Amino acid sequence: MPPRFDSEHRQDGDRGEHGGFTPLYLQALMDRDARRARGVIETAVEAGMPVPDIYAEIFEPALREVGHLWAIEQLNVAQEHFATSVTQGLVAVLGPQIRVPPTEGRLAIVTSAPDELHQLGVQMVSDLLEAEGWEVVSLGAATPAHDLIELVEMECPDLVALSASTAGRLPGVAEVLPRLAALRPRPLVVVGGSLFTGEAGELAKELGADLVISDARALVAVLRERFGIPEPEVG
Repeated sequence: MPPRFDSEHRQDGDRGEHGGFTPLYLQALMDRDARRARGVIETAVEAGMPVPDIYAEIFEPALREVGHLWAIEQLNVAQEHFATSVTQGLVAVLGPQIRVPPTEGRLAIVTSAPDELHQLGVQMVSDLLEAEGWEVVSLGAATPAHDLIELVEMECPDLVALSASTAGRLPGVAEVLPRLAALRPRPLVVVGGSLFTGEAGELAKELGADLVISDARALVAVLRERFGIPEPEVG
């Protein structure tokens, strides 16, 4: 039987104004009910929840919990893939609603680490950056280290964002980060994903990462300050 979650079940990042949607969404995923999961998000949108908040307060904490349950063998790979697939479909619908044409000439390259097969976090970060007027080159999953460095040398981006989920991806991260840090001009190098909690986050900084971020919305806030980006007008 899949785990049960109620309105008292809260994850980190699930404590905002609309936090009650998260356990509902998570439970729908646990019940393998895609229609109900989509209905939760439709209700959140109708309630006025901005897409960045849906990403940060519903999708990200729900998927962290799914990953945790998989790690402790309460979910199998098929169940984890179902949760990811449903969320990926919703991101594909929500993302185009917030993207705007590039402005100010800012360029970001967003990618999963070498050998990292998860790419949903990459897509959510890419969407939120595009909503801020960034030009984004999104590389998806498992970008080889050599090819990533070659592209960064060619494009000279302002930002490189790298995502990784498990300790098995650490060798690829350890190969990429020092090479990015050695580039001139040097991009801002940001890492995120469940790998980088605790000691791995500190190691990433030692290897050359400038920032370790907890979620895509947090990255947007940091970049607004660093690059002097005004908040989008509402309405």
